[in-house]
Formats: sequence, C-alpha cells, structure tokens
Amino acid sequence: MLVEPDRTPYDLNFRLFGFPVRVHPLFWLVSALFGSDALQLLGPEYLLIWVAVVFVSILVHELGHALAFRASGVGASVVLYSFGGLAVPWAEVAGRWRRVGVALAGPAAGFVLAAAVWASDRAVPWADPGPAGMTPAAWLYLSLLYVNVGWGVMNLLPVIPLDGGRVSQEVCEGASPRTGRRVALWVSVGTGVLVAAYSLACVVGRKQGAEWLANLPWWFPIGSLWTAILFGVLAYQSYQLLQRDRWTDSHWSE
Repeated sequence: MLVEPDRTPYDLNFRLFGFPVRVHPLFWLVSALFGSDALQLLGPEYLLIWVAVVFVSILVHELGHALAFRASGVGASVVLYSFGGLAVPWAEVAGRWRRVGVALAGPAAGFVLAAAVWASDRAVPWADPGPAGMTPAAWLYLSLLYVNVGWGVMNLLPVIPLDGGRVSQEVCEGASPRTGRRVALWVSVGTGVLVAAYSLACVVGRKQGAEWLANLPWWFPIGSLWTAILFGVLAYQSYQLLQRDRWTDSHWSE
C-alpha cells in the first residue's frame, strides 16, 4: 500500500534543501477528495486552502524523515502521492536507534510546524473566526493544526507500516530478535482492528446522533469511514505478513 508509485508525465518535480521532490498527480486529487466537505459547506477557496495545507504539511513531514536520513549518512528523495508521502532512502540506515529516530522525525516535524502556527496566533492573533463565522484565516489555522497534530498522532499508532509501526517493530526486534517481528505484527493487527472497529462505531453513532461524539477534541482524526477502511486494510496486510512468515518458517524447518 505504501509503495513508491511509477513516474508519470504529469509529475511535479523540484528540489528542496537538496532533496529531489516528486508530486504524483493523484496526490492533488485525493487531497481534494478529503476536503470535499469544505467545498460543499464553505466554498471553493476553502478547498484550495485545504489542498495547500495538506501539500505543505505532508511535505514538511517527509522532509523531517529526509533530514533524519541525511543526519544518518544516507541520502533520500521525497514522493507525495495518493496515500500521503514517502521519504525514500538511497541506502539502509545502520543502527536500530537511528532507524527509530528516522521514523519519529516525520511526526516531530509536523508537531513543530503546528507549534509554530499556534505560537504565531498567540503572538499576533490572526485566526479569529469573527462574528461572521469561519474565515479563510481561521480555516487555514484549524486545518494546519488538524493535519499536523491529528494525522501526526494517528501516524504514531503501532500499525505497520506507519511510523509508529516502524518504531514498534524496531523495539520488539531489539527486545527479542527471534520473535520480535511476529510480536510487532500481532500488535499491528490488534491495533488496526481496534481502530477500524472504533471508527465504524463512530460512523454509526454519528448517524444516530450519539452525544458522546460531540465530546471528542476537534482535531481527533479517528472516527471516519476513511480511517475504518485504512486501518482495516493495514491490519489485514499485517495479518498477511504473519501468514507469510509462518509459511516461510515451516518450510525452513522441513
């Protein structure tokens, strides 16, 4: 699922801080689909703001990974595509804790961006929605915090191949080289199933007008049909990897 897509004639290519960056055309389409509610409820300018926020936020996230790769002595390129983004290393990173640092650097970069946005509004208030309701500035502010905090926290869940899943796998394999990968995959399956089930419960509860949904923080990203599908697919992929490993182990023992 999280594999670098093939190149197309419609890719946007540029360099940033010395890193090659490629933006697949499906990135723009999927980002716009995620912001379709903004188009319907607020207007086309709000959809454009949303797409720009997703572009900048995911680019910052992947640059966090890329800079961590560079600090570990490994070059990298950045790809933005339909499922978000990838920082593609040009060689293997030596050292378990360096790999953990690379995985955590992406969400950390997003949190730093969110903190800077929050601090800027506290220093010079610019995101007040005002008496007329949602303004473009307020939408920009909320979208930046939602993507960089909400998606960043979700990305830290121990589900492979999310960043949290990579950290979980490194920690489990470090604690038990023989069974660590299997433990990390089971954690990934269990977490993915729980998040998918919770998200479906939120979708059903929202249709039934459940009051407890109103108490969730506004930036909380888990609880949509999209997260139910995403984490259900990731849980199934982890289960497939478990089955493949079991098949490989059984054939090696014969």
